[in-house]
Amino acid sequence: MIVRALLSGVTAVAFGLLYQVSGSTLIISGVIGTISWALAGLIMHFPNAGLLGDFVGAIIVGGMAEVAARLKHEPALVFVVPSIIVFVPGDLVYQSMVAFLKDHFLSGMQSGLTALMAAGALSIGLALATAVLRPMLRGRWGAGKHRV
Repeated sequence: MIVRALLSGVTAVAFGLLYQVSGSTLIISGVIGTISWALAGLIMHFPNAGLLGDFVGAIIVGGMAEVAARLKHEPALVFVVPSIIVFVPGDLVYQSMVAFLKDHFLSGMQSGLTALMAAGALSIGLALATAVLRPMLRGRWGAGKHRV
């Protein structure tokens, strides 16, 4: 599991390079990807965890990205996009398409709906982390106050 977490950090860095994220921002994105995958991986090992690992991983990515954005004075998306890539259910979408091409309709629907639910868990987790943490961080660090 440690190797998978480290590889997810490498994946986040690779996608950060692809999206031209620079310097320390790239390293922070890799660290966020590693930590979020490790903690989500712990949850995924529980029986009947389902999509809870994806949801928790997205909350961790969103929360850590908001904090990093405040500390580095960068938009949170700079940290979110490379870090969340490791959770994208590309394999499930691929399996769904292959099943449809082989006329295995039920298997394709199952894989496709699981991928759709995983994407929903990721988006809800990111939105929840942003909705909760962004106002808290603004209040703590004084950002967003209007000058008169």
